[in-house]
Amino acid sequence: MEKNSLLVIIFEGVCGLVCIGLGIYYIVCGAVAQVAVFMVVGAVCIAMAVRAFLNMRKQKRDREKENRDNNSKQ
Repeated sequence: MEKNSLLVIIFEGVCGLVCIGLGIYYIVCGAVAQVAVFMVVGAVCIAMAVRAFLNMRKQKRDREKENRDNNSKQ
């Protein structure tokens, strides 16, 4: 399951970077409507990737703490 989560995080990060890159491209071209759309979508994708990564790290840390507590009780 952790591999799937990591793949989703990588995919979201790449999508976010691509959207931000397209937003920068449209800034240069002067298409204002597309700039707003791609920048917002890119920022949301990056934020979701960071949030998922932090949640994955927290779950891993909690599992390790739980295992440590169970081992100390035995």
